[in-house]
Amino acid sequence: MTTIIIESNNVQARNFVDYARKLPFTKVLEAEKKSFEDEVMECNGRPASEFFNELRYQVNEHFKNV
Repeated sequence: MTTIIIESNNVQARNFVDYARKLPFTKVLEAEKKSFEDEVMECNGRPASEFFNELRYQVNEHFKNV
């Protein structure tokens, strides 16, 4: 499953949502309006710098004894 979050309510966004509704393999869920920060917190998001620092650390630890 793929989730697409559309924050804009311009013509292109509405046209895309209308098109997606017509596809047999999609389901469009109208959600209550939340801020971007609330959405990030809900899915346990974190800043890119924190993510890449952790990734770099794990890569270094993995290859430490190689």
